[in-house]
Amino acid sequence: MIIVGGENLIDLVQGEPAPNGLPQFTAAPGGSQYNVAMALGRQKAAVSYLTPISTDKLGDLLAETLEASDAQIASARVDAPSSLAVVTLENGQPSYQFYRENTAERLVTAQSLAASMPTDTRLFQLGGLSIIHGDDAGIWTQLFRAKSDAGLFCALDPNVRWSFVRDPDAYRARMEQLFAASSLIKLSDEDCELLFPGQDMHAVCQRLFADAERCQLLVLTQGAKGAAAFHASGEQFVPAVKVEQVADTVGAGDTFMATLLRQCDEVLAAGGSVSGLDAGQVERMLAQAAKAAAINCTRTGCNPPTLDELGA
Repeated sequence: MIIVGGENLIDLVQGEPAPNGLPQFTAAPGGSQYNVAMALGRQKAAVSYLTPISTDKLGDLLAETLEASDAQIASARVDAPSSLAVVTLENGQPSYQFYRENTAERLVTAQSLAASMPTDTRLFQLGGLSIIHGDDAGIWTQLFRAKSDAGLFCALDPNVRWSFVRDPDAYRARMEQLFAASSLIKLSDEDCELLFPGQDMHAVCQRLFADAERCQLLVLTQGAKGAAAFHASGEQFVPAVKVEQVADTVGAGDTFMATLLRQCDEVLAAGGSVSGLDAGQVERMLAQAAKAAAINCTRTGCNPPTLDELGA
Protein backbone atom coordinates (compact mmCIF):
# COMPACT_ATOMS: atom_id res chain seq x y z
CA MET A 1 0.00 0.00 0.00
CA ILE A 2 1.19 3.51 -0.92
CA ILE A 3 -0.02 6.20 1.49
CA VAL A 4 -0.25 9.80 0.29
CA GLY A 5 -0.56 12.72 2.70
CA GLY A 6 -1.07 16.39 1.93
CA GLU A 7 -3.60 18.94 0.78
CA ASN A 8 -6.86 18.45 -1.09
CA LEU A 9 -8.81 21.39 -2.48
CA ILE A 10 -11.07 22.56 -5.24
CA ASP A 11 -9.41 24.36 -8.13
CA LEU A 12 -11.56 27.16 -9.52
CA VAL A 13 -9.99 27.29 -12.97
CA GLN A 14 -10.39 30.35 -15.20
CA GLY A 15 -12.09 29.64 -18.50
CA GLU A 16 -13.27 31.68 -21.45
CA PRO A 17 -15.06 34.94 -20.51
CA ALA A 18 -18.84 34.95 -20.38
CA PRO A 19 -20.75 36.87 -23.09
CA ASN A 20 -20.93 39.84 -20.71
CA GLY A 21 -17.14 39.84 -20.42
CA LEU A 22 -16.97 38.57 -16.85
CA PRO A 23 -14.52 35.74 -16.09
CA GLN A 24 -15.90 32.22 -15.75
CA PHE A 25 -14.47 29.50 -13.54
CA THR A 26 -15.01 25.76 -13.43
CA ALA A 27 -14.60 23.67 -10.28
CA ALA A 28 -12.12 20.77 -10.44
CA PRO A 29 -10.73 18.53 -7.69
CA GLY A 30 -7.10 19.32 -6.97
CA GLY A 31 -4.23 19.80 -4.58
CA SER A 32 -0.75 18.50 -5.30
CA GLN A 33 -0.90 15.45 -3.05
CA TYR A 34 -4.53 14.72 -3.90
CA ASN A 35 -3.46 14.67 -7.56
CA VAL A 36 -0.68 12.21 -6.76
CA ALA A 37 -3.16 9.83 -5.10
CA MET A 38 -5.55 10.13 -8.04
CA ALA A 39 -2.78 9.46 -10.56
CA LEU A 40 -1.58 6.41 -8.60
CA GLY A 41 -5.09 4.97 -8.52
CA ARG A 42 -5.40 5.34 -12.28
CA GLN A 43 -2.12 3.46 -12.68
CA LYS A 44 -3.57 0.53 -10.67
CA ALA A 45 -1.31 1.09 -7.67
CA ALA A 46 -2.70 0.15 -4.25
CA VAL A 47 -2.99 3.67 -2.85
CA SER A 48 -4.78 5.24 0.11
CA TYR A 49 -5.18 8.98 0.69
CA LEU A 50 -4.60 9.93 4.32
CA THR A 51 -5.73 13.58 4.57
CA PRO A 52 -9.29 14.32 5.76
CA ILE A 53 -11.85 15.42 3.17
CA SER A 54 -14.75 17.78 3.91
CA THR A 55 -18.35 16.60 4.24
CA ASP A 56 -19.57 19.55 2.13
CA LYS A 57 -20.67 19.28 -1.51
CA LEU A 58 -17.19 20.14 -2.77
CA GLY A 59 -15.83 17.42 -0.49
CA ASP A 60 -18.26 15.00 -2.13
CA LEU A 61 -16.70 15.89 -5.49
CA LEU A 62 -13.21 15.31 -4.08
CA ALA A 63 -14.13 11.94 -2.56
CA GLU A 64 -16.08 10.72 -5.58
CA THR A 65 -13.24 11.62 -7.97
CA LEU A 66 -10.69 9.72 -5.88
CA GLU A 67 -12.92 6.68 -5.64
CA ALA A 68 -13.61 6.77 -9.40
CA SER A 69 -9.83 6.70 -9.90
CA ASP A 70 -9.57 3.53 -7.71
CA ALA A 71 -7.83 5.32 -4.84
CA GLN A 72 -8.91 4.54 -1.29
CA ILE A 73 -9.70 7.16 1.37
CA ALA A 74 -8.12 6.40 4.74
CA SER A 75 -9.48 9.14 7.02
CA ALA A 76 -13.05 9.89 8.08
CA ARG A 77 -14.73 12.89 6.44
CA VAL A 78 -14.61 16.13 8.47
CA ASP A 79 -17.43 18.65 9.04
CA ALA A 80 -15.48 21.74 7.91
CA PRO A 81 -15.25 23.60 4.59
CA SER A 82 -13.18 22.43 1.63
CA SER A 83 -10.07 24.43 0.72
CA LEU A 84 -10.17 26.48 -2.49
CA ALA A 85 -7.59 27.54 -5.08
CA VAL A 86 -8.31 30.14 -7.74
CA VAL A 87 -6.31 29.16 -10.83
CA THR A 88 -5.62 31.64 -13.62
CA LEU A 89 -3.81 30.63 -16.78
CA GLU A 90 -1.45 32.60 -18.99
CA ASN A 91 -0.03 30.79 -22.04
CA GLY A 92 -0.99 27.50 -20.40
CA GLN A 93 0.98 28.24 -17.22
CA PRO A 94 -1.09 28.31 -14.00
CA SER A 95 -0.86 30.77 -11.12
CA TYR A 96 -2.68 30.18 -7.84
CA GLN A 97 -4.43 31.95 -4.96
CA PHE A 98 -5.24 29.66 -2.03
CA TYR A 99 -7.95 29.82 0.65
CA ARG A 100 -7.18 27.22 3.34
CA GLU A 101 -7.81 28.69 6.79
CA ASN A 102 -9.79 26.37 9.14
CA THR A 103 -10.62 23.94 6.35
CA ALA A 104 -11.10 20.17 6.57
CA GLU A 105 -7.79 19.13 5.06
CA ARG A 106 -5.87 21.03 7.74
CA LEU A 107 -7.70 19.50 10.71
CA VAL A 108 -5.20 16.77 11.47
CA THR A 109 -3.64 15.61 14.73
CA ALA A 110 -0.89 13.13 15.42
CA GLN A 111 -3.51 10.83 16.90
CA SER A 112 -5.95 11.07 13.97
CA LEU A 113 -3.25 10.36 11.39
CA ALA A 114 -1.84 7.44 13.37
CA ALA A 115 -5.32 5.94 13.73
CA SER A 116 -6.04 6.28 9.99
CA MET A 117 -2.67 5.04 8.67
CA PRO A 118 -3.15 1.54 7.19
CA THR A 119 -0.98 -1.13 8.81
CA ASP A 120 0.16 -2.56 5.47
CA THR A 121 1.92 0.65 4.39
CA ARG A 122 5.06 0.13 2.32
CA LEU A 123 5.61 3.64 0.97
CA PHE A 124 4.62 7.07 2.33
CA GLN A 125 4.58 10.23 0.22
CA LEU A 126 4.23 13.83 1.43
CA GLY A 127 4.68 17.38 0.16
CA GLY A 128 3.01 20.52 -1.10
CA LEU A 129 1.04 23.07 0.91
CA SER A 130 0.62 20.77 3.90
CA ILE A 131 4.22 21.33 5.03
CA ILE A 132 4.44 25.11 4.53
CA HIS A 133 3.18 26.51 7.86
CA GLY A 134 0.84 25.96 10.78
CA ASP A 135 0.38 23.21 13.34
CA ASP A 136 -0.51 20.75 10.61
CA ALA A 137 2.87 21.28 8.91
CA GLY A 138 4.62 20.23 12.12
CA ILE A 139 2.33 17.22 12.56
CA TRP A 140 2.94 15.98 9.02
CA THR A 141 6.70 16.47 9.43
CA GLN A 142 6.74 14.47 12.67
CA LEU A 143 4.79 11.64 11.04
CA PHE A 144 7.11 11.58 8.03
CA ARG A 145 10.22 11.42 10.22
CA ALA A 146 8.71 8.74 12.46
CA LYS A 147 7.80 6.52 9.52
CA SER A 148 11.27 6.99 8.03
CA ASP A 149 12.85 6.07 11.38
CA ALA A 150 10.69 2.94 11.39
CA GLY A 151 12.17 1.88 8.05
CA LEU A 152 9.38 2.94 5.68
CA PHE A 153 10.30 4.17 2.19
CA CYS A 154 9.40 7.88 2.42
CA ALA A 155 9.08 10.16 -0.61
CA LEU A 156 9.04 13.96 -0.68
CA ASP A 157 7.86 16.47 -3.29
CA PRO A 158 8.06 20.00 -1.79
CA ASN A 159 6.16 21.65 -4.68
CA VAL A 160 7.16 25.00 -3.16
CA ARG A 161 4.63 27.86 -3.11
CA TRP A 162 6.91 30.61 -1.81
CA SER A 163 4.24 33.30 -1.64
CA PHE A 164 2.59 31.31 1.18
CA VAL A 165 5.74 30.82 3.23
CA ARG A 166 5.33 33.05 6.32
CA ASP A 167 8.61 32.20 8.05
CA PRO A 168 11.36 31.36 5.51
CA ASP A 169 13.86 30.25 8.15
CA ALA A 170 11.37 27.89 9.80
CA TYR A 171 10.31 26.53 6.41
CA ARG A 172 13.87 25.85 5.31
CA ALA A 173 14.61 24.18 8.66
CA ARG A 174 11.55 21.96 8.20
CA MET A 175 12.67 21.10 4.68
CA GLU A 176 16.08 20.06 6.00
CA GLN A 177 14.38 17.66 8.41
CA LEU A 178 12.25 16.22 5.62
CA PHE A 179 15.20 15.89 3.21
CA ALA A 180 17.13 13.97 5.86
CA ALA A 181 14.25 11.51 6.29
CA SER A 182 13.54 10.97 2.57
CA SER A 183 14.22 7.85 0.53
CA LEU A 184 13.05 9.64 -2.64
CA ILE A 185 13.21 13.39 -3.28
CA LYS A 186 11.67 15.07 -6.32
CA LEU A 187 12.49 18.72 -6.96
CA SER A 188 11.45 20.93 -9.84
CA ASP A 189 13.78 23.58 -11.22
CA GLU A 190 11.43 26.15 -9.68
CA ASP A 191 11.71 24.44 -6.26
CA CYS A 192 15.50 24.68 -6.48
CA GLU A 193 15.43 28.35 -7.40
CA LEU A 194 13.15 29.17 -4.47
CA LEU A 195 14.86 27.03 -1.84
CA PHE A 196 18.43 27.68 -2.98
CA PRO A 197 18.38 31.08 -4.74
CA GLY A 198 21.36 31.90 -6.90
CA GLN A 199 22.87 28.41 -6.63
CA ASP A 200 23.59 25.98 -9.45
CA MET A 201 20.75 23.42 -9.52
CA HIS A 202 22.97 20.53 -10.54
CA ALA A 203 25.38 21.23 -7.68
CA VAL A 204 22.46 21.62 -5.24
CA CYS A 205 21.05 18.22 -6.20
CA GLN A 206 24.46 16.55 -5.99
CA ARG A 207 24.94 17.96 -2.50
CA LEU A 208 21.44 17.05 -1.33
CA PHE A 209 21.79 13.48 -2.56
CA ALA A 210 25.15 13.12 -0.85
CA ASP A 211 24.04 14.72 2.43
CA ALA A 212 20.65 12.98 2.80
CA GLU A 213 21.90 9.63 4.10
CA ARG A 214 18.60 7.82 3.54
CA CYS A 215 18.05 9.15 0.01
CA GLN A 216 18.09 6.39 -2.61
CA LEU A 217 16.95 8.52 -5.54
CA LEU A 218 16.78 12.27 -6.17
CA VAL A 219 15.05 13.57 -9.30
CA LEU A 220 15.20 17.07 -10.75
CA THR A 221 12.46 17.95 -13.24
CA GLN A 222 13.05 20.85 -15.63
CA GLY A 223 9.89 21.01 -17.72
CA ALA A 224 10.62 20.99 -21.43
CA LYS A 225 14.34 20.55 -20.67
CA GLY A 226 13.81 17.02 -19.34
CA ALA A 227 14.61 15.36 -16.01
CA ALA A 228 17.78 14.27 -14.24
CA ALA A 229 18.28 11.57 -11.60
CA PHE A 230 20.96 11.34 -8.92
CA HIS A 231 21.45 7.75 -7.81
CA ALA A 232 24.01 5.25 -6.55
CA SER A 233 24.54 4.16 -10.17
CA GLY A 234 25.47 7.73 -11.14
CA GLU A 235 23.58 10.55 -12.80
CA GLN A 236 21.04 9.88 -15.51
CA PHE A 237 19.11 12.23 -17.80
CA VAL A 238 16.04 11.81 -20.00
CA PRO A 239 14.62 14.43 -22.38
CA ALA A 240 11.06 15.63 -22.06
CA VAL A 241 8.48 13.89 -24.23
CA LYS A 242 7.45 16.20 -27.06
CA VAL A 243 3.83 17.36 -26.91
CA GLU A 244 2.32 18.69 -30.12
CA GLN A 245 -0.56 20.54 -28.44
CA VAL A 246 -0.22 21.56 -24.79
CA ALA A 247 -3.58 22.21 -23.10
CA ASP A 248 -1.94 23.33 -19.84
CA THR A 249 0.62 22.04 -17.35
CA VAL A 250 -1.68 21.72 -14.31
CA GLY A 251 -0.81 18.50 -12.45
CA ALA A 252 2.08 17.50 -14.72
CA GLY A 253 4.58 17.39 -11.86
CA ASP A 254 2.14 15.47 -9.67
CA THR A 255 1.60 12.93 -12.44
CA PHE A 256 5.37 12.60 -12.87
CA MET A 257 5.76 11.99 -9.13
CA ALA A 258 2.98 9.42 -9.00
CA THR A 259 4.54 7.46 -11.86
CA LEU A 260 7.88 7.42 -10.07
CA LEU A 261 6.18 6.23 -6.88
CA ARG A 262 4.32 3.41 -8.61
CA GLN A 263 7.56 2.12 -10.12
CA CYS A 264 9.45 2.41 -6.81
CA ASP A 265 6.64 0.51 -5.09
CA GLU A 266 6.89 -2.26 -7.67
CA VAL A 267 10.60 -2.60 -6.88
CA LEU A 268 9.89 -2.74 -3.14
CA ALA A 269 7.03 -5.23 -3.59
CA ALA A 270 9.40 -7.56 -5.46
CA GLY A 271 11.84 -7.47 -2.53
CA GLY A 272 14.32 -5.14 -4.23
CA SER A 273 15.67 -1.74 -3.30
CA VAL A 274 15.61 1.49 -5.26
CA SER A 275 19.25 2.06 -4.37
CA GLY A 276 20.10 -1.24 -6.07
CA LEU A 277 18.74 -0.27 -9.49
CA ASP A 278 21.18 0.09 -12.36
CA ALA A 279 21.47 3.14 -14.62
CA GLY A 280 19.25 1.67 -17.32
CA GLN A 281 16.46 0.90 -14.86
CA VAL A 282 16.57 4.43 -13.46
CA GLU A 283 16.44 5.91 -16.95
CA ARG A 284 13.42 3.77 -17.82
CA MET A 285 11.66 4.96 -14.67
CA LEU A 286 12.30 8.58 -15.59
CA ALA A 287 11.16 8.02 -19.17
CA GLN A 288 7.89 6.46 -17.99
CA ALA A 289 7.27 9.37 -15.62
CA ALA A 290 8.04 11.90 -18.37
CA LYS A 291 5.60 10.15 -20.70
CA ALA A 292 2.81 10.24 -18.11
CA ALA A 293 3.40 13.96 -17.47
CA ALA A 294 3.32 14.66 -21.21
CA ILE A 295 -0.02 12.88 -21.62
CA ASN A 296 -1.43 14.94 -18.76
CA CYS A 297 -0.29 18.13 -20.51
CA THR A 298 -2.47 17.30 -23.53
CA ARG A 299 -5.55 17.59 -21.30
CA THR A 300 -7.14 20.46 -19.42
CA GLY A 301 -6.40 20.45 -15.69
CA CYS A 302 -4.93 17.52 -13.79
CA ASN A 303 -6.20 14.49 -15.72
CA PRO A 304 -3.54 11.76 -15.38
CA PRO A 305 -3.40 8.79 -17.74
CA THR A 306 -4.48 5.30 -16.79
CA LEU A 307 -1.93 2.50 -16.84
CA ASP A 308 -3.40 1.26 -20.13
CA GLU A 309 -3.06 4.73 -21.69
CA LEU A 310 0.51 4.95 -20.45
CA GLY A 311 1.36 1.61 -22.02
CA ALA A 312 -0.33 2.33 -25.35
